[in-house]
Amino acid sequence: MSPKMYPLLRPGSVVQVDSRQRAIKTEGWPNEYERPIYFVEMRDSCVASWCNLDGSQLYLIPGPLSGEQLRRVRYPQEAEIVGRVTGVLMSFV
Repeated sequence: MSPKMYPLLRPGSVVQVDSRQRAIKTEGWPNEYERPIYFVEMRDSCVASWCNLDGSQLYLIPGPLSGEQLRRVRYPQEAEIVGRVTGVLMSFV
C-alpha cells in the first residue's frame, strides 16, 4: 500500500475495512481526522486514501503531508472501492 495518508496512516499500518460502506461521502466532516478514508483496489496496487467521485472519475486524495500527488482513475473500470477504513493498527516507532 502506498503512503498516501502519511502521517495519518503510517507505512506498515494494518487497516480494518467495512465493506458495507462503499459509497463515497464528499462532505460533512468537521476536520481532516473525521474525513472518511477509503480502501481502494486497482489493477496494480491498493491504496487507502481520501476520495472524491466526479462521474466516472475517482480522485484519490493524499494526506497533506504525504508528499504524494493527487491521482485520478477511471471508475469503476480501473478501481474498486473495497470499503471505508474504520480502524487502524500502527506503530509509532
